[in-house]
Amino acid sequence: MARKKIETIINEKIRPFSLNEKGRADIARLTTQYSYDILKECIEIGVAKYFRYDNNGSLLKESVGNFLNKLGGIAHNKSLPPIEQEILHLKNKGKYAFSYWKDDIADEILHDYVKALRAHWTEQMVVEDLKGEASRLISSSGNWSTWISAMKHWIEDIEKWGQDDSTSVQQLGSILLDALYNGLQSNIQSLCKQINASYENNLFDCTAVIMRRLLESLLVLCYQNTGIEADIMDKCGLYHITLDKIIKNAEQNKTLSLSANTRREMALFKDLGNYSAHKIWYNCTQQDIKPHILKYRAIIEELMYKSGVKR
Repeated sequence: MARKKIETIINEKIRPFSLNEKGRADIARLTTQYSYDILKECIEIGVAKYFRYDNNGSLLKESVGNFLNKLGGIAHNKSLPPIEQEILHLKNKGKYAFSYWKDDIADEILHDYVKALRAHWTEQMVVEDLKGEASRLISSSGNWSTWISAMKHWIEDIEKWGQDDSTSVQQLGSILLDALYNGLQSNIQSLCKQINASYENNLFDCTAVIMRRLLESLLVLCYQNTGIEADIMDKCGLYHITLDKIIKNAEQNKTLSLSANTRREMALFKDLGNYSAHKIWYNCTQQDIKPHILKYRAIIEELMYKSGVKR
C-alpha cells in the first residue's frame, strides 16, 4: 500500500479546514528538508500541543494556523542530535521555571556541561543525565542565580573526575566486586566504592544509607532507560515519588520486568537505609548487613543492566 502524502495527512487532521496554496507550498518545502517519518511524528506532536476546540468540540481555525506555523520548528528540533534536543528542552524548561533567564548564557553553560561529561561518558549516558539530573536541577534550583552556580560547580567537579589525589576511596570490594562496576559512569563507581569502604571500616549506618541511595538511583535510571519514567513522577510531573512507592510500582511493573528475587528483596535495603538515616534509637550493625550481601549484589547487578549503565 502506498504511503499517504504528508499534505494528505495534514488535510485529514485539520478537516473541515484545508491547506491553501501557501500552506501546500510550505509543506512541500518541509518534505524536501525532513524525512517522512520525522514529519509524521511532528504532525502528531503539533496536533497534541496546538489544536484547540470550541465548546461544541469543533476545531478552532486559529489553532490550525498556529499548528501549521509551528510545524517547521517542531521538525527542526526533532531532527537535531539527541543531546541538542535535550539541551533545547532544558532551555525551554528554564524559561518557564525562572522569571529571569538568559538563553545565550544558559546555552553556553549547558554545552560546557555536556563537553565535560563527554570526556567520561557515552552519548547515551549524557542524554540520560540531561533528562534526569540536569532536568531535576532546574526544578529544584528556585532561581536563575542558584541554577548557574550549581551548574558551574557540577562542571568543575566533573573536570576533576579521574584525577589522582589523596581523597580516593580505598576499598577491598567486600560487598560489590570491582568487576561489577569498573568502567561504569563515575557517580555509580563512587557509590559502589563508598559502600565497600564504609562496610570495611565498620561504618555500618553509612553503609546502609549509601546502599539505599544506590538502589534508588539505579531504579530511577531503569525507569528512564525503559521510557516509563512518568510512572514514578508526582502528579505535577516535576519530582520522583518516594522510594517506597517506586519499589511498590517496580514490583508490579510489567515493562520493567524485574526478577522475582529482586522484586521480593528490594524493600529490605530500603528499610535498612531508612532506619540508619531516621530512627533515633537504631544503629546498624554488621549482622544487619552481612547475611544479605549476596542478595544486594544480585539486585544491583540486575538493575545495572536494566538501567543501561552496564552492558
